[in-house]
Amino acid sequence: MKPATPQSGALPRAVAASATIGNDHAARHMFVGRFASRYVSVRAISRNLIPLAIFALVIPTSAMAQVEFTATVPVAPDQISLYKLAPSAAANDFVNEKLTAVRLPQLKLEANMLMSRGATGEIDKDKVRAFADPATGDVHFIPNLRDLTAETNLNKTVEPSAALAIAKKAFADARFIPKDVTELRVSDPIPVMGSSIARGAPKNDGASKPRLVMNLIPAYRYAGGLPVYGIGSHALVSIANDLSITGVLRRWRTATAGDKIKPTMTAERAKADILRQLTPYAKGGTHANVDKIILAYYDGNANYLQPVYRFEALLTPAKKSISPIKIAGYVPLGKALEPIPDLVAAPTGPTPSTSSVPPKAAAQPQLKTVALTAMATPGGIGGPPMISVGEFANQDWPTSSAYLEMANNFLVGLENGNKFSPAAPPISRTIWWSAYSWQVNGPQSKDWMNAVNVAYTEPHGDWLSNSTLSDNADVWSIQNIGTGGNPGFGAAAGGVLATWVIMSCEVVPSYYDRANEAGGTDVGSTAFDAWWPVFQGLHNVLGFRTIMHYPNDALQYAFGFDAALGGDVNAAWFDEVAVHAGNYGTYPSQHLMGSPQVTYDRASTMIDGRDLGQSIYSVGGQTASTQLWNFWMSN
Repeated sequence: MKPATPQSGALPRAVAASATIGNDHAARHMFVGRFASRYVSVRAISRNLIPLAIFALVIPTSAMAQVEFTATVPVAPDQISLYKLAPSAAANDFVNEKLTAVRLPQLKLEANMLMSRGATGEIDKDKVRAFADPATGDVHFIPNLRDLTAETNLNKTVEPSAALAIAKKAFADARFIPKDVTELRVSDPIPVMGSSIARGAPKNDGASKPRLVMNLIPAYRYAGGLPVYGIGSHALVSIANDLSITGVLRRWRTATAGDKIKPTMTAERAKADILRQLTPYAKGGTHANVDKIILAYYDGNANYLQPVYRFEALLTPAKKSISPIKIAGYVPLGKALEPIPDLVAAPTGPTPSTSSVPPKAAAQPQLKTVALTAMATPGGIGGPPMISVGEFANQDWPTSSAYLEMANNFLVGLENGNKFSPAAPPISRTIWWSAYSWQVNGPQSKDWMNAVNVAYTEPHGDWLSNSTLSDNADVWSIQNIGTGGNPGFGAAAGGVLATWVIMSCEVVPSYYDRANEAGGTDVGSTAFDAWWPVFQGLHNVLGFRTIMHYPNDALQYAFGFDAALGGDVNAAWFDEVAVHAGNYGTYPSQHLMGSPQVTYDRASTMIDGRDLGQSIYSVGGQTASTQLWNFWMSN
């Protein structure tokens, strides 16, 4: 399979993607300078000069038949405001107050970042609890799941209204969210639940009863009554069960009203552009239903809130064993002053290898299997001199570039966060490959998934399975890990994988899902069954329990950035999913009894009990898991 040639007339991306083994490294560090914003999406295209009507003329009728519009394009107003953004005043006083209240150290300057480190953690990077960027005003105080799983927290009962009241008071504090011409709307709490089980526990639900771990309360921005999406305009307050604030996040620049502009995008041209962006994803029997088109603003966390159409489509694969997936994109209403994501923008930078031959071990000197005799107690033996990342892009990447840019955004976030993380070992992508099922299932996995510290796999998925070719073929299964010559992942299986990010729909069903499964056993602890063979020294699996929106580049980048700065990687995952996708609406679940409404983009993770609270840098070898925790966002 060879990379396809970019479409004729495609314009270059605003910024380059990252490099990899076997390809040119020159493009890798396009983001490492100190920009006004460190949150820059890599899938953006300057579309100001593209004649959109032409795209409508060249799209085949067969493609149109696979893209259905059940939503209409709203008519844009004659004039619409542009908003200017500037870095918000530092929130240090506010954050230090919250840190002190839970007996954590105040922020202290370390190189280019203000950091707070607690006492919990096996290595120094695990101890990071908060960081603030003096240049941008962005701040993140990260919860810690080791602390939050203490019985003193889990035994408390919390009324959601009480948690919401505390969050509202925090959001009203101008030291946290500055008052400006836009509006902040506080969302309902998102409960994060948890359950644990020991290896060999009774089959009749030997897991601990699910209990509330914390409430995540995001706030969303509106400008001129329209919702704001993108990399910026995100805020969150996390509330522990004793009603203390156990985390905050702010990526929220101060807005002022700019000029009013006259939209040049008509409804007809917008529909043609949506069709252009979705056509590569609606093929091979996949049906795309464009079910939402709204007027909105896009925030690149830089200088402007730009007016756009935001559209969503439900992609339904022909193969019923793969879950539908939501895809979202943008069409600018006028001339784009800053990059706005485009679903089919031609990729730049290195492309994934398609070879069946893995990278030579000589190219990865840091990937040395940790001897089992050297294994330590909780947290392993500490980190290697470099954290290796392997990314595996769906085989359709030559025609559907979103797969590449999801991975690239995550990687660039890791690299940028790593650069501003004091004394951190470097992070390097050592495998950048087309995805195949045998990289996950089968004996070859030791040279692929288990040859890197952090693995990143992509759509499309369903409960415990994932396709690697389009949305319906070459499927790997969690149940096939630990069988067929694949001994699982981690040091006890002869490898080095510590964290697996599964950026795909529904692959990590939770205790709740199994307890309420249509036609199931009503036993929630079956959620853990398939994972025991996987956790052969593996530390974390991060994913979703419900249908996700993709590509969501802003989420990929922000989570990578947070993870690379240190602190609890699982808590950072829940925080970023909540602020980027906490209000994306509901759908009837076909997996659960009675097809109840469940919320899109609900995260779910599996963690070895020894690794609670650990950072992405904690990759030391350890024996097979004897206790697993499942954490999930409730409906």
